Amino acid sequence: MNMKTFRYGFVLLLALAVSPLQAAKVQDPASPTILLTGSNRGVGLALAEEYAAKGWNVIATCRTPSKAKELQALAAANPKVLVEQLDVTDLKEISTLAEKYSGVPVDVLFNNAGWLGEPVSKQQFGNLDEDMFLEVMKTNVYGPLKLSEAFVDNVAASQQKKIIGMTSGLGSLTLMGRMSRFYYYQMSKAALNMGMRAMRNDLQSRGIIVALLAPGMVDTDLLAASGYKGKSLMPAESATSLYALVAGLTLEDKGVPVNVDGKTIPW
Repeated sequence: MNMKTFRYGFVLLLALAVSPLQAAKVQDPASPTILLTGSNRGVGLALAEEYAAKGWNVIATCRTPSKAKELQALAAANPKVLVEQLDVTDLKEISTLAEKYSGVPVDVLFNNAGWLGEPVSKQQFGNLDEDMFLEVMKTNVYGPLKLSEAFVDNVAASQQKKIIGMTSGLGSLTLMGRMSRFYYYQMSKAALNMGMRAMRNDLQSRGIIVALLAPGMVDTDLLAASGYKGKSLMPAESATSLYALVAGLTLEDKGVPVNVDGKTIPW
């Protein structure tokens, strides 16, 4: 073997060693598949549990899987639950996950991950923080749009073809009232509504259903941080109702925001 051949062989081996990830496989290709963001706690964890209980393949994502003890326990007890790392504000992580699951049909892409931001210190009039604004918008608006963009072919290849954006009544001008503690969060949900509605118009021709659903007032860390003191749902209650709403979605739906109780949220 001459030196030129040796170098060629070494370069080839190196290229193979750093080649793109092999496409992942779900446990049961005959079952529907959901890709869910923000699955480590609250409504996201409850949705992962709900879909797993219904026999779905669940690709459950969160920013730090090593800290998601309840999610890891769910995956250990159910081989159809796959836990993946994903920060929806990290475009490289989105691209890596899309590459890993290339060719895998995704029946429901559920953009659940969201961030309230700092309610008092950084997103109230008089002390508006630019960095906080950008982070909330990246998490709640840009992330879901880019993830949907990255997985649109997976959704199009599935049987159900559904993309869900998790909205909130706080994104409604009509329902806002005198609520002004969360400038950025409220703005982000209004922006998500418009972005998902625009996406719906673009994807209808491919048979893809794009919907906006709200979980209601749910007893989660996010609700506690908001200072809300009224009646609330348990995460499992919200997840069960959201599952039913997703199951009933059709291309004929108007694509307007719908609350967990099935009522339309006025814009």
